[in-house]
Order: sequence, then C-alpha cells, then structure tokens
Amino acid sequence: HLFSLPLHANPKRLDPIICRDWIAVPLDKTVIGLWNISDFNTGHFKAKPPPIELNGHEKEITALSFSSSKTLSLASASKDKLLLWKLKTESFQEIKSEVFYSSPGEVSCLCFNNKDNVIAIGIETQIQLLTRQSNKPVAILDAHRSMVTGIKYCPHYSSTLVSISDDRTFCVWDVSGMSLLYQSSILSPAPLISLSMNFINSHVAIGSADGSLKIFDLTDGHDFRALADIDIALLVKKELSSRPQLETDSGSTVVHKFGRKPIQGSGNDEISAHVQSSESILSIQYAYFIQDQNDSTGWIPSPGIPGISSGASDIMTEKSPSICIVTSNTCVQLDARSLQVLQCIDMHRSIKSCSFSESKTIGSIAFAGIDQNGPQQMIAAVGALFEKRIDVITWPLCETNGMKLGQCSADIDSLNIEDISIIPTSALSDKSPLKSEILPSLTVKAITKGDIATGKKKLTAMSQPLTFKSKIKSSGYTQAPRMTMFKPETSKTKLLGMEKVSLTTSARQKPALSRILKGNYDAQAGPPIELCDSLITEHQATAVINLKFAGDGSGLACAMSNKTGLVLKAPFSKQIFCSFTGHDGGINTMQWSNDSSLLITASKDKKAFLWSKTGGDPLLILNHTKGSLPQIDTFRNANQTGLTKSKSSENKTFDKEIKHCQFFFMDKFILLIHGSILSLYKYSLSPERDEIKRYASGNRYKLVTSWESDSSCFTASAAVNSFMSYLAVCATSARNLEVYDLNRSVLAHSFTDCHTRPAHSIAINEGSRYAPQPSEAHNVIATSAQTDPIKLWDLRSKNNIQTLQGHLNSAHACQIAFSPCGNYLATGSENKMAYLYDLRKGTYIERLRGHTEAVTSVAFHPAYPLLATGSLDSKIKFYKS
Repeated sequence: HLFSLPLHANPKRLDPIICRDWIAVPLDKTVIGLWNISDFNTGHFKAKPPPIELNGHEKEITALSFSSSKTLSLASASKDKLLLWKLKTESFQEIKSEVFYSSPGEVSCLCFNNKDNVIAIGIETQIQLLTRQSNKPVAILDAHRSMVTGIKYCPHYSSTLVSISDDRTFCVWDVSGMSLLYQSSILSPAPLISLSMNFINSHVAIGSADGSLKIFDLTDGHDFRALADIDIALLVKKELSSRPQLETDSGSTVVHKFGRKPIQGSGNDEISAHVQSSESILSIQYAYFIQDQNDSTGWIPSPGIPGISSGASDIMTEKSPSICIVTSNTCVQLDARSLQVLQCIDMHRSIKSCSFSESKTIGSIAFAGIDQNGPQQMIAAVGALFEKRIDVITWPLCETNGMKLGQCSADIDSLNIEDISIIPTSALSDKSPLKSEILPSLTVKAITKGDIATGKKKLTAMSQPLTFKSKIKSSGYTQAPRMTMFKPETSKTKLLGMEKVSLTTSARQKPALSRILKGNYDAQAGPPIELCDSLITEHQATAVINLKFAGDGSGLACAMSNKTGLVLKAPFSKQIFCSFTGHDGGINTMQWSNDSSLLITASKDKKAFLWSKTGGDPLLILNHTKGSLPQIDTFRNANQTGLTKSKSSENKTFDKEIKHCQFFFMDKFILLIHGSILSLYKYSLSPERDEIKRYASGNRYKLVTSWESDSSCFTASAAVNSFMSYLAVCATSARNLEVYDLNRSVLAHSFTDCHTRPAHSIAINEGSRYAPQPSEAHNVIATSAQTDPIKLWDLRSKNNIQTLQGHLNSAHACQIAFSPCGNYLATGSENKMAYLYDLRKGTYIERLRGHTEAVTSVAFHPAYPLLATGSLDSKIKFYKS
C-alpha cells in the first residue's frame, strides 16, 4: 500500500485510470486530480505526492482516458465539452487543455485510437467517433441495446474497435469501412463491465459482473472465436480453500501456484472466508515481462506490431504475458497461455504499507483501475465498497519460466533438484537398467552313458543315415525342368577375376527411399489443410484407434478396433500392404521400430505381439510378466520338467489390458504399461528356426525392471525411440502425469491435477530425422483428456506452458500428435473434424472436414507436410499443405 487519495475524491465513483506512473481521478465534480508516482518507484519519496489539479470543466466529469502513444495525453469528458490535456514530465510545468469537441452529451466511456487523432466515445447505446477538424461526429456506430460500458481499439488492426455493453454482448467494428463485423450472443447473465487488449497476440479479454472472464480471438479469418471461458469466482474459491496455509510476505497474503512457505509470525491465523459466491471483475490488464535481460525496457509492448512467430521451442523460452484481474475481494494473476493461477491476493488480509502504521487492510472493492508500471510490477487504484476511500497499491508479479510446479523458487534452490530432459545430459550410470543385455540362448542336450564312456556321440536308430554315403545327389524331380540348355557367362566382373561387392541392407534401400523422400521436411510449406486423398480400410464400420508413420516415412501403421492391424505403403491411399491378425481384442496402439523393420501391437486381450513389417506370424508374443516361457522338450526327464513348471508358476500372465507398448532406447528395449505397472523388457530375435520343431522359436524376452504407480492404473504412456532418451511419461487414473527416469530407475517428477479427468493421449515433440529442432524443443509434451483442453507441459521448468481448446472431446479417446517441425499440433474431435492448432498463435488454424464420424486418430508424416486422420467410420483421410 503506497498511499490513499483524499476522502472527498471521486464523488461519482468513476473507475480511476492509470497509465504507468500517472493516476487520474476526479477530485470533485469538475476538477481532475493527477498524481505522478514515479518518485515512489525510484525510492525518493515516502510521503504522499500532492495532486496536480486540472480545472476546465463546468459540468460534472463522466469519463476519463489516457492516450496510447509515447506523448501522453489525457482526455476528459462532461456534458458540455471534451477536453484534451498534454501531460508534462516535469511536475512544475503548467498543464494546459484544449477543447477537442463541444457538447458531446452524457459520455459513459471513451478511448483514443492508435494514432491518437480520433477519440471514440460511448453515449447511451451509441458509439461516436470524434476528430478535431469536424464539428459533428465522423461516424455513429449503433448496434447495442443498452448502455455502452467499454471501448478499446485493437493494437494489431488499427481500424478495429471493440465495444461492450450492459446488454451482455460485445461488438467488433470496422471503423474504416463503417461496418459491424461481428456481434456476439449474450455472454453471461450479468453486464459486461471491463475489457483489455493483448499487445502480443490479437486477443481481447472481457470481464463481467458475475466473475466470468472470456477471451476472444480477433485475428483476421478466425471468426472471433472464443479462446477461454473462466469462472474467476470459482477459481478464487478453489485457490484459497485448497491451501490450509498461505504464504505471507510482510503481512500480505499471497497464494502461489508454486507451493507454500511456512507462515512466519502469524502461523495460527485462519483463512479468511471473505470470498463471495460471485466476484465481479472490476478491471483487467495484460502484463508483460522482459524477454532480453540486456533491454531494460523490453517489457513495454509496441502497439500495432503483431507477436513474433514462435514454435514449440520458442514458447518454452518466451515469457508468457499475464492477465491481471482486480475483483471485488481479490487480485488474481493468470498465465495468458496456460490460464493457470500464478498468484491470488486476498484483499481482506492486511498488507504492507508505506505509512506509519506499516500495514493496511483494503477490504471489499467497488471500483478499480490497474496498469503496469514496471517489468514485474502492477499499480492499482481501488475504491472501498463502504467507505469514501481510494487506495493506491503496488502489486509485484511472478514469472512462470524457471519455476517448478509445487514449489517456489527458494525451495528449489535449497533442495537442489536435478533437472530432467528428454535429451540426456549425463552418461548411463553404473547400475542403470538401460545397460542390460540379453545373451543368445544355449541349447544343452541330454548326455547318455555311452557319450561319457567313449567321448563320442552315441548313434541311435533314429540318427543313423539311410545310405552308406554321406552325401546323396538329388534326382531332381522336385526342380523345374531346364528351359535354357546353355547360357554363356557374360559377367565382366567374373571374366576379369573381380568379386562383386554385396551392398548392405541400408545401401540397397537408400535409392528407393530417396525417390520417395526427397530432402528435408519443408517447414515453410505451411500446414497440411487440403484434403488430397482417402482410403476405406473396412467395408463395415470399424474404428481407427491409432495411426503412426514409420520413422523413414515408408509406411503407415493403423490400429483397428476389429482386432487387426494394417500397414499402408506409399502411396498410402491406394491399397493395404499388409494385415496383422492374431489378437483376441481391439488393438490399442501399433508402433514402429526405429529402423522401420518391426512393429509391435498392444491389445485389450492382455497381450502384445511383435511383428515383421512384411506380416506373417508374430515373431514374439508378450503375455507373461517376467519373460518368455522356456521351451519344453519332450525327451526331458521328469526332474527338469518339474523345475520348468515351478518357474512358470512364478511367471504369471498379464492380468490387465496393455494400454500402450513401444520400442525404447533405439529398439534395444520394449516399454509396456499394464494396470499400474510400467515394465521394461529386453528381447532377442533369432534368425535361425528349426524346420522340424516349428513351434519352438528362438525369440525371447525378459523383464529388466518395473515401476508401480500409487494410482490404480496407467491410462496413457509415451517415450522417445528415434534417439536415446532416459525418460518415459505416463498418465495415471489419479489425473497425474508421472515422468520416470529409467537411467536412475526413479520417478523424476509428477505433475498433479493435470486435467479434470485422466489423460488418454500423450504426445512428445520428438521431431523426425528430416526435420531437426532445437534440443530444448523436445522437452515439450502434450496431454489430452475428455472434457478438457489440450495442455502443453515443459519438462525443464515443470510448468503448464499453454492451453489449446476449441475441439470437442467428451467420450472418445482422441489421439494428438506434434508436427515434425514443432509448429503445429493435430487432434481428433467428435464433431467429425480434425483440428490443427498453431502453437505460435495458441489457437486452431483449420478444422479439417471430410469424415462422417468422430475423428479418433491423427499422425504426421515425418518427411512431408502430410497429415493422416482416422475415424470411427473406418476411413483414413490425407491432407497436404
């Protein structure tokens, strides 16, 4: 608390206006009081600054507004005139006024345009545009049915004007064309009383008297879509009631999302129960932070300049703006991207004061004005509800980057917690499970007495040859008849005595792949939004549960609900290359190996199958928890058979369905979740096969280690296989997100209460071999849950960094996927469309149509701007840029 304004100030209880270090409030009906608080920021002055009185009006002042340019001006309106005041930086210089417009009428609100040459005023239900040169309004905008309560020009589009009204709607106007672009429906039961513009993105935040905050997108072509709808009253009540202890900073009560510190001095104080059922949003203001530490004024946004383009890597490093809100009882700071509460200040608790009493209690607030006057500081002028008092307070803001969810920065430094990263920052530890190897199997045959005596193998009737010769020439009856009797040798290499060098597998595949995949991923080609082809996988309605492109882009794996898996080869929409059957339940996931030669499927039948990409029988069946069962030999004695049965009884089959299964650590391991257990298996595939004992396979697997969650079960999992990474990310039924470090064999971090329901899909910004990204960008993961928006998480700062909403997901598990360039994220939706989000804009850029049922699966091609989507109607659609 800095100081209080005179008790007789603001008789009409207008909202105070603030522009950085200037505060303007009517001292009485016709005199304006102006305070410059820059001396408080520099620490030169502890006494209350004297007001600068501005005289010029003859009738009661009804509205005030500061200009938006660097040459600060103040506009004041009354029934008789509209005055313009040029403010001086030196307080001793006299501030003179000029008449901007005469007899405007009863003005309820006003604002300057971006060039400060036009002033828009609200008079009852109309908006009038005024200039110096005209004696009458340049234009009259009439669409509201009740009094206009707020007007703002968009900083990104100079001719766009937004207005709110007591009729509970907002309008978007094109001032240059003198037309109404959009009028919303009724947004809330209470009037709309506050609004603010975002200088980084073309968003507008609107607050209502019942505590509802709504954010809309003003970007051209986005149809003024709603980005967020937040119940601030419910949010404040949840924040204050969920923490039995509040952080106290010199008497002020502050609730941080980063956790709580022990209360010093007043540890036995109870939480004040002053939060009412409805919190009116009295004032809203966006706050910005310094992006470059070398630029001390970098927090000041530039009007009219759109935000800098950024992808997944930039949203981690850029400091997101905050939305600062003053309600009837609290001051709330929200992250503008993730919409998470950063801090919540209860104004009914005592706060630190610069006066001799050293503490002050604000109480309930009736009106307020707020603005940013420093890189991490807001200043607010709030008027008490039951007293004729206006208090000026400073509000220190907190940043999101570098902070850990669940702890404040001081706690993190004291605990010295090791950072986690998708790309390893250290070598494998000596006892790391990732160092495990599986040795080839050794077949030991039974030894008879004859062998021991002579040292030679005893020949039985079954092992003796049928003839006296060791080799018998075939009669040739099984071969095709020879058609060419003589063919001369024309090979130059053999004639010259040169041996032909055999190409390796990768060298033989390279020319073929180069024809399919030319060059790197073209990130400048734009998002894949044009429908180019489609394929019907089944004639009967079968859901496409999961889609996944091979790492080299040569194939597309499809997990189907009819117990089969499909592989499509380029061109993907022509025919089905291979079908995989053998499961007794629907397939949950189908994943490729890093070299694109193997596939693994996880099913509801509590089994996982390992396949060759060419199809056939499964190479390996994972249905036991500890590993493969030993092959039983018919000629073994009774003791060996009994020992095998005892070991098999300990190796039980999976008792829960396998939600997810994939290759890990560049195909060295298999990662699998079943129930509440995350298991790591090593495996071995033997190329040899006994033609007589075809049932006996040399392929086997073995459990390395497992981790069990405190929750009842895992609901989703994801890990990186295209490069070596130690981390596995799992979603639990307790709505948590757990990150396991398999190198140290520990739970590295747990994000709590991530969604209102358990997450059903996890995506890691893995990139591809054709689209390199900065190493920090791989630490972005996305989660999706029913009835909730998609949330992006930063593993380094352990924070929710962005929220994406707009799609419909209330019943089905809709898959999400990052694009290889890291700029886009695709998701399925239940309104028969797929949504493509641009991470740089924080909203969807296209709704991809073409399906007739809910879209449940999406996948990006690793080398082309190509998107595949699958739905419940068994159709797969392909979209190109």
